[in-house]
Amino acid sequence: MKILKILCKVLMVPFVLLLILFTAMMKFLFSVGSFLLTAASVVLVVLGIALFFTPTPLGGAVFLFLAFLLSPFGLQAVADFLIEVLDGGKNALCRFLAG
Repeated sequence: MKILKILCKVLMVPFVLLLILFTAMMKFLFSVGSFLLTAASVVLVVLGIALFFTPTPLGGAVFLFLAFLLSPFGLQAVADFLIEVLDGGKNALCRFLAG
């Protein structure tokens, strides 16, 4: 039984290494994308507020909704949650290999 556990750990090492690299890459891309999406969200808020003073206030509401989706409380929060789940899985596999 001990040999099977050691074999399983040896087979899991490449997956853990790939998961470590993938998680690090996703965290970096998220930080860059988060900056860009927040900047786009600010632009959409300004345009949305400006559209409320035109004959088409519905466009302003649409722009504000899109700004919310791009803000740190919208899709960025979902992406951050998924990255944290991936990081938790990586940590669990690392604990399995160490134990």
